[in-house]
Amino acid sequence: MSTPQPSDRAALGRARLAARARRVARIRRTVVAATLSAFVLAWGVIVFDGSMGTTSVAATPTAAPSATDTPSDSSSSTDTSTPAPLTTSQS
Repeated sequence: MSTPQPSDRAALGRARLAARARRVARIRRTVVAATLSAFVLAWGVIVFDGSMGTTSVAATPTAAPSATDTPSDSSSSTDTSTPAPLTTSQS
């Protein structure tokens, strides 16, 4: 059962602290690089694809049915040839 000399223990402690400091520095650099990469990628997508905000879609106007568009059967009061315009709303 031999115990290391005090100077050897101090050197061993300094070596362990230095190794820990290198590991912490490497982890910090990795986190900073990953964060910066994600930020640059997100801005690249925004620049390439445009803003992801609300988009406005212009509705195409539909012509109102005229007197000549009525069916030959006068008992029918609904015109099913023209569908109702589709409206959407985003919440």
